[in-house]
Amino acid sequence: MFKDIIIIAVVCVLAYLLRRNFRRAWYVLRSGDERPDWDKLGADYFVAAWEKQRMNRSAKEKKDTEQSASE
Repeated sequence: MFKDIIIIAVVCVLAYLLRRNFRRAWYVLRSGDERPDWDKLGADYFVAAWEKQRMNRSAKEKKDTEQSASE
């Protein structure tokens, strides 16, 4: 039982670290298109909405920190 939990945890960590590649693989499996035009889809196609929000928020915080440091 303990081994099963460890194996599941390792799989989840790998999925988290490689999430973009998993999204690409899932797109290929779902659509059946073996050679999709990645440039046409764009890089943002594979970024989740909550990841975009977090990136925007961190960019704003960094910008505010830089402005306050320069003053």
